Amino acid sequence: MVKVYQRRTGQVVEPIEYKAGLLDKLYGTAWGRFLLPILTRPSLSYLLTLKDYTPCSRKKIAAFVENYQLNLADYEDGPYPSFAAFFQRRIKPALRPICPDSQVLAVADAKLEAFTISQNLRLMIKGQTYRVADLLLDEELAQLFSGGTALVYRLGVEDLHRYLAAESGRITRRRKIKGRLHTVRQVAQKRRLIYKENKREYCILDTDLGPVLQMEVGALLVGKIYNHSRDRLIRGQEKGCFGLGGSTILVLYPAGTIRLDQDILTYSDLGIETQIQMGEKIGEKLCLND
Repeated sequence: MVKVYQRRTGQVVEPIEYKAGLLDKLYGTAWGRFLLPILTRPSLSYLLTLKDYTPCSRKKIAAFVENYQLNLADYEDGPYPSFAAFFQRRIKPALRPICPDSQVLAVADAKLEAFTISQNLRLMIKGQTYRVADLLLDEELAQLFSGGTALVYRLGVEDLHRYLAAESGRITRRRKIKGRLHTVRQVAQKRRLIYKENKREYCILDTDLGPVLQMEVGALLVGKIYNHSRDRLIRGQEKGCFGLGGSTILVLYPAGTIRLDQDILTYSDLGIETQIQMGEKIGEKLCLND
């Protein structure tokens, strides 16, 4: 069972998992795994969610709000013409203040885990070993993050699906990678190397900390990643948003540049995600001359 540490209450909970039974069957049965190559195609994902972009999907909003105990007064847009529009809702800025520049900010409302990138550029996520070069499809670029820190933000369907720039800097490289659209929940992570299989795109920022990489990963029923077209990002500025469904953001920092808060490290070591809010402090930046 998935467990999440709720930072604001200090409790570890087992959250509601949207359509968990269906996903268990898809990834846990022979017939489900037979269907996966078809169901994870981006083209099918688009067709399955097409109705959620129409006015007839508005009736889903009330049930969703009640199920996840959301407060519509927290959001600055609406009424929503479709469920898809509601999914991309914007929260009132005052409810997501940005922490000071000396601190590491959370780029999204999400379930966060932190991982150390080994010196041989391996990354262990949920018991699966990834080569950083396979995530980026770039051997030379991967070398920049040897011994660094990987932050994995898993966005549930109830979370805001808008996200911020992790740091300020000029974008020196962009890349879009075609792929499948597996769910990013643990049921899939036990069986698939989803972060190297899924559709994703990333950029490299030239920052005061050195190169920082921010990657958005598509997921089942979320083939759409909308990044704003900018040559330079400003820390805390909206970077983009996802379309329907759950999704993930990876942020990679070079070695010796940040120190994460102890509660996040402790729960990450236990394999438990920490529920955080966009803009909040999750660590401290280190002076490179220390």
